[in-house]
Amino acid sequence: MTTPNVQTPSVPSTINGAALAYLASAIVPLVWGLIVLSSGGMPPTPGVSPQVAQTFLVASVAMSVISLLVYLWLSWKLRAGRNWARIVLAVFAVLHLSVLFGPADAESYIGLGLALLGLVLSFLPASSRYIADVTR
Repeated sequence: MTTPNVQTPSVPSTINGAALAYLASAIVPLVWGLIVLSSGGMPPTPGVSPQVAQTFLVASVAMSVISLLVYLWLSWKLRAGRNWARIVLAVFAVLHLSVLFGPADAESYIGLGLALLGLVLSFLPASSRYIADVTR
């Protein structure tokens, strides 16, 4: 029995760039949180005990690890040409815009910029053509 000669399209640089940008947008808050955690925690906040602040910081780092794992899986699926992964990552990027409506650190703006870069790259014509070719 012979198998048909099916050629899988190569992943374009726009998809690779989008996957890397999305991953970097998830890595930035994790690294930032680890730096703050290793430097002794956050500056004291009036009305918040140091134990509560430390617990909040550890929980934030744990959520960043979970977020990174989700982004890793979605980026892998994006590189495999899955349109649903591109849409989910686009929704996450749009939700990332919420940092504009409240107090945010530099890491939030860096993560937002990277997420928006991933959004743009994943919807460029070369990316759309690749996803259409894979789904056929």
